[in-house]
Amino acid sequence: MDDAEHLPFYVLFGVIVASMLVGVFIVQYSRQLEVRVDEQAQALADDLTRMSFATLSREQPSFALPRTVGGSEYELHVDENSSAFIVRVKAGRRAGMSYYSAVNAKLRVENSRFVPGGDVYFRQSGDVVLVSSSPITAPVENLPQPATATPPEFYHFARENAKAATAITASYLFALQNSRQIDIVGYAHEGDNVLVQVSRGGWNLFGVRVSGHENGVDVGKIDKAWVVTSLAIRENLTGVITSPSVENAATSGWLYPPAQVLMYLRGRTWQLADNRVVVIPAGAACNAAAATTNVATYPTWRFEFTYEDQNYVIHYQLMPWWWAENAPGFVFQSTPELTPLT
Repeated sequence: MDDAEHLPFYVLFGVIVASMLVGVFIVQYSRQLEVRVDEQAQALADDLTRMSFATLSREQPSFALPRTVGGSEYELHVDENSSAFIVRVKAGRRAGMSYYSAVNAKLRVENSRFVPGGDVYFRQSGDVVLVSSSPITAPVENLPQPATATPPEFYHFARENAKAATAITASYLFALQNSRQIDIVGYAHEGDNVLVQVSRGGWNLFGVRVSGHENGVDVGKIDKAWVVTSLAIRENLTGVITSPSVENAATSGWLYPPAQVLMYLRGRTWQLADNRVVVIPAGAACNAAAATTNVATYPTWRFEFTYEDQNYVIHYQLMPWWWAENAPGFVFQSTPELTPLT
């Protein structure tokens, strides 16, 4: 009789315990679903950040967005001010929550119509990572054409006197940092160095000693190069060899400033023979050089940098080559050999 009398209590107790267990299970399951949303939303933001870094090693990577994060609807935003990807849950579990992942690079949005299930495209442009919901067209960044169709006298002088023209150009840009409206009126050789006379308005201002050394390391088809290592102001020169105006060449577009050349090189995508992509850094060291091939000696800009523990050297033309020339001109040589993808 005692068991019979207590049977309703046992049944009630069992129902209460079962209900509690079901409640605990529901709460736990609900929490697991919320954690799933948290994890997938944060993982999406982090994946987009990692893909941004991939633009430094691939031409234009893309990322397929999931249709939901943990079963919840979301929207993607890119904050250009903080360089961050933001995944914001719109509906479902964790609605109203936002998940951030910052990029250690400047982000710029080309097309912000990001749709779950769609794609996100990336492309490097200098120091900026472009982000878009549609494919990004590579910008055409060419060096400007000369303002005059016929080259100035300094162009012809540089063809025959590459070392002197290299020293004169380096001195001209060096002197422009301290004086405006200047020109080079003459030069003289001093051992392996070149002395250059700077003037303004017909008055001699100061001389420049351009020091350099012969580098016998092959760079592509370049057998050797006289590389400018330092420039120093000295007293005015006497007994110089008269040189044509380098200022005229610079102002008419027949002289490429090194910063402009570096910007052009960085605006392109470069590839090694094994298909690895090389990124030219903004801080690549630059020196004027007279590069000698089996054809002739040419004034060039010589860039040196390290990327992924590999040293690179690039020579690029200091002056554009006149289309009417019969002899071959110089454009680009490098070691290791680089070829442009874009």
